[in-house]
Amino acid sequence: MSNEKYYIISSSFHDVDGMMLGNMPDLPDDMEDDWMFGQQFSIEPEEPITIGIQEGNEHCTPLPFYRSPPIATQALIDALAEVGVDNIVTYDVILKSRTAPSIMISGYKAINVIGLIKATRDGTVCLTDSQIGDASTSMKNITLEPSLTKGLYMFRLAESMRTIVVHEKVKQHLESKCFKCLKFTEVDEAFLL
Repeated sequence: MSNEKYYIISSSFHDVDGMMLGNMPDLPDDMEDDWMFGQQFSIEPEEPITIGIQEGNEHCTPLPFYRSPPIATQALIDALAEVGVDNIVTYDVILKSRTAPSIMISGYKAINVIGLIKATRDGTVCLTDSQIGDASTSMKNITLEPSLTKGLYMFRLAESMRTIVVHEKVKQHLESKCFKCLKFTEVDEAFLL
């Protein structure tokens, strides 16, 4: 049995007045492609991708990472590359106010994580009747099998596609860079809704 640890990466809004964003715009072929599918897009989106800043959030703090929409600062993308994450495709993003069009923030990238991995072991409890590939599966007592992760340091969990998992090396490296508002939840302590 491996001692490798995996963490669910997300953002914490508790310490700052974090900027809330709208949804990612539709992809060119939204019947075949989705940011949660963990695969290359059949048709690449036009860049830059514009993501709306929710009304009233224009002066809030933009976070270095958002799970949904899946975007991160260039600095965080660079840090992922430094630790060996090589299975992401990035696209230029502009954050733009919906009510004050002059308010725009650049320096962000949309992240398409290539890798949708079915890695849970027996003992993981599914609380819904969802199928593999369901974005909204609820689970507890999650146990991952490291041999099924295909050596990836970052991937989407096939049993809950909106969940992005990182290896402990990624967690440690990002923490060493002092990115604010990142949250890491050990997979076996997570409760996915």
